[in-house]
Amino acid sequence: MKKLAVIGASSGQIPIVRKAIEMGIEVHCFAWEQGAVCKPLCDYFYPISIFDTNEITAKCRELGIDGVATNASEETALAAAVISENLKLNGTPSDVIKKIQDKREVRRITARIDDLSTPLTFDARNIADVKFPCVVKPIKGSAKRGVSFCNSASELTEAIEYAQQYNDELVIEEYINGNEYSVESISFHGTHQVVQITQKVTSGFPHFVELEHHQPALIPDSLKDRVSKIVDKILTVVGYTDGATHIEIKIDNDNIYLIEINPRGGGDHISDTLVGLSTDFDYIRSIIEVSLGNYEFHPVNQKAYSGILFLNKQNSRIQKYFDCPMAPWMIERHCDSETLRESVSNYDRNGYLIYSSSNPIHL
Repeated sequence: MKKLAVIGASSGQIPIVRKAIEMGIEVHCFAWEQGAVCKPLCDYFYPISIFDTNEITAKCRELGIDGVATNASEETALAAAVISENLKLNGTPSDVIKKIQDKREVRRITARIDDLSTPLTFDARNIADVKFPCVVKPIKGSAKRGVSFCNSASELTEAIEYAQQYNDELVIEEYINGNEYSVESISFHGTHQVVQITQKVTSGFPHFVELEHHQPALIPDSLKDRVSKIVDKILTVVGYTDGATHIEIKIDNDNIYLIEINPRGGGDHISDTLVGLSTDFDYIRSIIEVSLGNYEFHPVNQKAYSGILFLNKQNSRIQKYFDCPMAPWMIERHCDSETLRESVSNYDRNGYLIYSSSNPIHL
């Protein structure tokens, strides 16, 4: 029986644990015990911090672990890379993960990719040279934490202070108009395959909180082809070799801009639920197979339209769908409070609604 080490035991790892057990794999989870919701689900649990990669490596070596997997978390992605590298198991090198998590370094590496447009960047040490409108964000991080839109020098000062609550180093870039998308992909031994393109709806400025994700993105096939080719170039040039990626882009008229690369499957139930509803591709199984070194590429076929809508003050129009009986197109819904709060990051939400339909749904 194959043995899989899962790094982290929070709710984001539940799909990995359940899928591995379904595949007949012995699952070993490593994480702090507090909040370890995967503990009763896995075969073996070890109360070791994900940051103690040396201790986890030693235990995995003792156990004869065959693969190291994780999903939907920046911190566990790096830890898993370090551990798999220590064990000489399949995975993207840890130095590549560190590079990807540095937004400024990613800009530098990808600046010369054909057909990829690059926003102007400004030196945070010379704010007098900044042109407006612009966006300020921490050099590392995800879920829109610390991100702000600025249209004046006074807003810029506030945005810098806000971003530095999450990281002392930051990036200031030209604001790009257009629609936001994410590209879900899988890589194995340096070959990359785009699995799905997700269309996003955000709250707009100042913080661009994500309100909705819809699959597949309603864009022409010719544009999908361009996006797939650009993503292949991006992953190749940064040195990504194995695993899932969630790449955020913006498309403005005919220009495609890279926003950021996330070395993991998409959160917000994108990788663990939406992809499986909209395609015949088992994303979580693929992540596990890549970690075990036995993945085989195969075509991805579209089978439905799917999406998730988040409940908060900015998206209050969907509250009525939580007060009615479940409709056939509703897959899952959850609401934790009737008092809606204003979201400033993707963690500030009251609930969500997941759907699947044979036709696009506009709520």
